[in-house]
Amino acid sequence: MERYRHEETFKLGFRDVDFKDELKVSSLLSYFETAASNSAEELGFGYTYLKEHGYAFFLCDIRCILYKSAMLGDIMRVVTWPTPPSFAVFGREFEGYDKSGEKALAATSRWCAVNFSSGKILTAKAFPEQDYTNDTIYDPQKSGVPFVKTLKFLPEEGVLRYSLTVANSEYDHNMHVNNTRYADYCLNCFTASELARRRPESFSVSYVKQCREGDELRFYRKDEEGGVTRICGFNQSGENVVRAEFSFASRDESGISP
Repeated sequence: MERYRHEETFKLGFRDVDFKDELKVSSLLSYFETAASNSAEELGFGYTYLKEHGYAFFLCDIRCILYKSAMLGDIMRVVTWPTPPSFAVFGREFEGYDKSGEKALAATSRWCAVNFSSGKILTAKAFPEQDYTNDTIYDPQKSGVPFVKTLKFLPEEGVLRYSLTVANSEYDHNMHVNNTRYADYCLNCFTASELARRRPESFSVSYVKQCREGDELRFYRKDEEGGVTRICGFNQSGENVVRAEFSFASRDESGISP
């Protein structure tokens, strides 16, 4: 029997790319968000259902491998499907393909559902209409990206790169900073000259604590052996709110001139 897959097609416009005309990580996360939301709506637990019940889904962790660059004007086809939940953890896989059908990326993600009125984390039982045993919909097949938690480090172990104050324009309808904005926050720990010479080859983001208007965030960078760079963001109370990990390929390796 055919497995459930939801597909969305995007054409990279000027708002989706960076100064190199290359797809931004934040734009890719927005593509994932759109595909996941429309898939959930299709399966009966989307925004319409959530709003009626006073629930919301929050992205907790995502890890992505980028096999090739996507550039201004390119077509990106994003495919997604849910995996069987584990108590209070809801999984979702993603794959991306270029216009020729070549696989351009793969990602795995973890989500949690929250009751807005009580603030409590919901288990899978909160969605009784869903048949999690139906493996044609809740397909256990993975995209090929192993799930590994993004590591935390202490501020004194890294280098302070910059600070910011959260403003209302970063909000989504859940009244907190949208997950896509954190990618820009974290990548702002690099300079334009650093990014001009390379492209993201993989990234992960862990969303630890919700951020709201007026929060003062500080972002620290730690370069590890093997070409991995870790980013941790902390609020004014010293709480870790987000952590990320990036690895890069040189622009020559991507087949694009600097």
